[in-house]
Amino acid sequence: MPDSPQSLASSALRLAGLIAVVTGAAAGIGRACALAYASAGAKVVVSDIDRTGGEAAAGEIASAGGTARFVAADVGKSEECARLIADAASTYGRVDILHANAGIELCKSVWDTTDEDWHRVLGVNLGGAFFTAREAMRDMRSKGTKGSIILTASPHAFMTSREIAAYAASKGGQVALMRALALEGAPFGIRANAILPGAIETPMLHREAAFSPDPVEQLKRFAEAHPISRLGQPEDVAKVAVFLASDDASFVTGSCFAVDGGLMASVNSGPSISYTNG
Repeated sequence: MPDSPQSLASSALRLAGLIAVVTGAAAGIGRACALAYASAGAKVVVSDIDRTGGEAAAGEIASAGGTARFVAADVGKSEECARLIADAASTYGRVDILHANAGIELCKSVWDTTDEDWHRVLGVNLGGAFFTAREAMRDMRSKGTKGSIILTASPHAFMTSREIAAYAASKGGQVALMRALALEGAPFGIRANAILPGAIETPMLHREAAFSPDPVEQLKRFAEAHPISRLGQPEDVAKVAVFLASDDASFVTGSCFAVDGGLMASVNSGPSISYTNG
């Protein structure tokens, strides 16, 4: 289970003085990353459409001695993304880190996916990543900030399953977008990378499992699909995110980082075959 919040004074302040914006930060991976950025010394703008959860996350950062504010934004709307980044820049002077984490899932077959479904998933997952990154990079370039853009993508960008076409397409698009951002940002010292989380124990994963006749058994199957044989925790992703946001990753851009318990290293071909005798 997630570790309890620790005093910021005991943390290694790898992001001291930096300004981070995290979308989809009311729960799950986004919340864990927002808390981790704050623990590493960053001032954090927590954003989500869930005001209650977002304000609670910002409040937890403040209660631990950090600096945070909540800004409600629907990242599927470009004007709200512009407002979010403008708010962060006007409040704290600039944006150093953008973590475009907000996303929605859709468990439907190709033939059951409506036009509305498609546009909603692509609009939030891919559109939201583009709109927020565009605005953050504009601010970074204009102020000479050597910033970091982090996208929460998915192994579905490279390998997928049935009844998740729109989601898989949006995540594949995020990876392609990340590479383009890395190339355009490089001359200005702006880095862009993507994290590919495996099955992470979040509200989203529990919603997906709820489609199964036996959600508990489905969560167990999710865990067993990973060679490490457990579900990931949001904090597993947050640790990698802090690295990517920090100067420790100053020569890292245009890359995908799988935080997936070995999921993408395995071949899903049924029972294991022994290639040795005895």
